[in-house]
Amino acid sequence: MSSDKEKRVKKSKKEKKEKKEKKEKKEKKEKKEKRSASPTSSEPSTKKQKPTSSSSTGPTVTLLLFYQYIEPLWSPSRHKQALSHIQKTGELYNLGGRMRCAREGLNCTITGDREGVENWIKDLKSFDDTFLKTEFKLTHNLPLGQSFPKLNAFKVDEIVNYGLSGSRAPSIGKTAIHLEPKEYNEKMKEKDTVIIDVRNYYESQIGAFKPPIGGAELIDPKMRKSTEFPAWLDLQETKERIKGKNVLMYCTGGVRCERASALLRGKLEGEDRGLGVKGVFQLQGGIHKYIEEFPEGGLWSGKNYTFDKRFAHAGLSLEKEGKVEVVGKCEACLKPWDRFRGKRRCPTCGVPSLICKECVDRDESGDKKIGKDVKCKLCVEEGVESKADWKRREEELMNGYEEKLKVKEREKKRTEKDSRNSENTDTPSTSNDVANSEEANDITANVTTPDSNPNNETRLWIGNLNNKKVTPDNLIQIIPNIKFVQWLYGPDGKGCKGFCFVEMKSEEDAGRAKAGEGVKVFGRPVKINYQEKDGKSSWPPPNAIYY
Repeated sequence: MSSDKEKRVKKSKKEKKEKKEKKEKKEKKEKKEKRSASPTSSEPSTKKQKPTSSSSTGPTVTLLLFYQYIEPLWSPSRHKQALSHIQKTGELYNLGGRMRCAREGLNCTITGDREGVENWIKDLKSFDDTFLKTEFKLTHNLPLGQSFPKLNAFKVDEIVNYGLSGSRAPSIGKTAIHLEPKEYNEKMKEKDTVIIDVRNYYESQIGAFKPPIGGAELIDPKMRKSTEFPAWLDLQETKERIKGKNVLMYCTGGVRCERASALLRGKLEGEDRGLGVKGVFQLQGGIHKYIEEFPEGGLWSGKNYTFDKRFAHAGLSLEKEGKVEVVGKCEACLKPWDRFRGKRRCPTCGVPSLICKECVDRDESGDKKIGKDVKCKLCVEEGVESKADWKRREEELMNGYEEKLKVKEREKKRTEKDSRNSENTDTPSTSNDVANSEEANDITANVTTPDSNPNNETRLWIGNLNNKKVTPDNLIQIIPNIKFVQWLYGPDGKGCKGFCFVEMKSEEDAGRAKAGEGVKVFGRPVKINYQEKDGKSSWPPPNAIYY
């Protein structure tokens, strides 16, 4: 019994001790909270405040949009300084938003009070005088709900992700001619002109330019992301559509057109100089500036999709009068709709879904769920059936373009090497240099009469190739006047399978190549057959390599 009594006494003491400690801890916490509620420090609070302005109607927000490319590129250390500067000064002025900072420049969407935003701009100009020429697009007196709660400065390779960083980036010194909105508006009325929408397809679903009848032709590349643009621009179909035309480009604020137009101009001055494009132009300040100068709409139809808290907007006059044309449609019920809301994305390709409020409400309540069969308009048009199907299509397009780039880069290196060798006459050429080897001979060199080509075929099957020595680089030397080749790699992803398909520039060129059949190249007699188009396979294929 005494044992039980001792246990009870010990337990009672322990409970009293714990109760006392708990009480002391609570009192200590209350005292601490009381002290923090009445600070005696003379230092100012660093806690971020809501944006304010002197507006008599209450606090408002200023929105800043801008981009600026830097040439020559910032050094790695200067890039680091720039990233630190924009982050620290942004925090100093209580700004929110997103800042993409690359060695090639800045691309920013920022909100804050008017004074803070304007002071931040002054500091940026002092940091680097390149920004003295920057076009800063400011929108004042927006509601507080359109402010960004946090500031995020990101270190990136490109201020717009085209997959063209480093040596692949076209020079910004070769961008298009920049036209102010009124000049651009007149240019859209001209014939023999095409307009390329450089934005993503889902953005164009709620608004786009609508050129007049007899004027320019609008071309939508139907991209899901900007990295697809270089590959689209390289397609033969695209080249045919811009051939002999004036090319206009536009995007939301202008930044995407800078690299896009520089890429096009670079191609027109090089491999595509024969297209005869008359000129390349872009809209200065983008749709944002055009809508400001044409508040009643001009040749713009619908709304401008934005990446800030406005989400989308139209001309001020149209919005005030409630006359904005709704050009988009709900992907679920197909009723007119132009507001991207919620987190739903296309179940096959992942772009934002355009779903009306009624369908969203019914889905959330369980009344009528939005199934996986509800896809974006582009996936419906293209017949994309699943994520795997979309992934396969994307890889075909991008891998084909990537291979073309590698071929061009190899050709460039070889040309530079040849140039260095020609400058040094004492440097002997090597027998292992396949591109310059006498074995990579022109099989049509001794052809006087083209072979019979009764069906006027231009597509050829080329076989019995030396799979270790024949490459896309030297194939054009072996068989001249190839337009493009479908190169078939070996099982290791290198060399070739020993055969390929080519499209010749003309029926006569195909006949001349056929007449050269049997000539030995790298010790093997080349075999050639006319290849009739069966209408089943895609031709030209997505991975075609053009010469």
